[in-house]
Amino acid sequence: MGLSSGATQILIAAEKLFAKRGYDGVSMQQIASDAGISKANIYHHFKSKDELYLAVLKYALQDMNVLLAELQGIDGTSTEQLAHFSVEHQKHINANSSISRLILREMLDGSSSRGQDLAEQVFAEYFSLLRALLCKCQERGEIRHDIDPDHMAAALAGMNVFLFQSWSALQHFPGHAFKNQQESGKIMFELLFNGFTTHGDKK
Repeated sequence: MGLSSGATQILIAAEKLFAKRGYDGVSMQQIASDAGISKANIYHHFKSKDELYLAVLKYALQDMNVLLAELQGIDGTSTEQLAHFSVEHQKHINANSSISRLILREMLDGSSSRGQDLAEQVFAEYFSLLRALLCKCQERGEIRHDIDPDHMAAALAGMNVFLFQSWSALQHFPGHAFKNQQESGKIMFELLFNGFTTHGDKK
């Protein structure tokens, strides 16, 4: 994001508060107090509480954006690159569970205008980088061309989001197949990548 140290300090303080209390439960004064600065200093970096909030959500995705950018320059098959992304994405969601839940609440409960804000200001870079990685995999002829990369990206990210959301119940399902979230993630990636059928991809 190219942030100054002052803006980063504000984002770190705001992220903790928003993750704990949600958007409505946090005031700009509380953020200023936790960041050890004046409220006026926040407005020097962010025009409004809403702008700060969206910046916090975007900031939470920076590690994944860096990973996706790096993957495009690293040699490896599509399976290796996408499997690595999937594992790291799952780790990222769990390591940042509070902010992950905050983002999910916004996606479930937010208005259509908030959904547009999330798409354009929070997820745009992340989605574009994941889409670009999938396009390169298609160009190498290693994954299907008859499915657009946008739906592929949504499916790949959505798989880990589902596991994160549902794990507290999944681990108690009959049959006890869901014993380890990371292992289940690998199994589901294999299923997503290669499909349900035994004959593989039809070209």
